Amino acid sequence: MAIAEELNACRRFDELHSLIERTIHSIGGLRELYTYDMALRIGAFLVLAPEFVYLHRGTRAGARTLGLNAKLPYLTIDSLPAELRTLSPAEVEDFLCIYRDYFAT
Repeated sequence: MAIAEELNACRRFDELHSLIERTIHSIGGLRELYTYDMALRIGAFLVLAPEFVYLHRGTRAGARTLGLNAKLPYLTIDSLPAELRTLSPAEVEDFLCIYRDYFAT
């Protein structure tokens, strides 16, 4: 099956994310953020949004600073502080990444 067909066959964001991860894993220098960003952009085209908060370098640092389990590949909304549960997973990802350096102060 061609990659375009596999992408179009994805019905959930986590399927899309996993497919992209498997497809590009052998390309040196590409990390978790690249996989997430690519899945987010293709997902927007396919109308697939993240159901989880995917952790990569920036979001992992923010999660760690807030005392969340940063060793997981992603966090569920119900594992977040109550104040963040009203946000979508993509919004929480942005929040953790953008404000990671402000949490400790």
